[in-house]
Amino acid sequence: MPGPTNHKRRRKAKKKPTTAQTSAKPFSLAISYPPLPLLDSPFIYDPGNGPRVRDVAAFLASKYFSQPPAWDVPLCAEFAQQEVLEMIRTTLPEELSLMLWYNKSRATSRICPACQRLYHLGDKLPEHTALNDPGLVSSPQNTNPRLLSEQEISGLCSPVCFILAAFNYPGAVRSAWGCMGDEMDEDAWDLLNGPGDGAAHGELSQALGMLVKMTRLYDLGLSQLCFSDDQWTDTEF
Repeated sequence: MPGPTNHKRRRKAKKKPTTAQTSAKPFSLAISYPPLPLLDSPFIYDPGNGPRVRDVAAFLASKYFSQPPAWDVPLCAEFAQQEVLEMIRTTLPEELSLMLWYNKSRATSRICPACQRLYHLGDKLPEHTALNDPGLVSSPQNTNPRLLSEQEISGLCSPVCFILAAFNYPGAVRSAWGCMGDEMDEDAWDLLNGPGDGAAHGELSQALGMLVKMTRLYDLGLSQLCFSDDQWTDTEF
């Protein structure tokens, strides 16, 4: 019988990797995703003292935030007509046109043309300085009947905003605030219908001054766009 052997078993030699094996790269599954769409900027924001409308057109297109026209209120229904908006656009810039049209055709909702604050008639509005002084929660001047009247007439939310809008007509500010043209004294009405003192030359300042003039008239002065000067002079509105 064969006995034990002293020969060591030969170890199997490890195969050296071939060139193809060493150059192989690990497998990876590459998936390409479509780029994410950029989110639209919010059309309403709050700087700390009340919501502001950043994009008036987008705000009007929203069904949740904007108030629908008050078709049951005869005067609001008249202003809510698309033709009225087109006529306003011939006089004011687009943003102010939309704000004025919105304010005149809605029952209680308003956008301040000067600061773009969104509010409702009768709201207790934070002061414009409330951002710097948290103690100023609401304006005590909201009880002033002339302020409430101005909010209804033009949408200008505060005395500060009205003074800003009528900056080129300082002599007419006191008489015009919260009043229609037939409630103003004659001298102040003549000043408001004049060229102004030109203290503010920017396009927005000029447009805000025009908005103050227009809102002193019950028809916003749009009758002048429909009739000749002679016809308009002989017509009572």
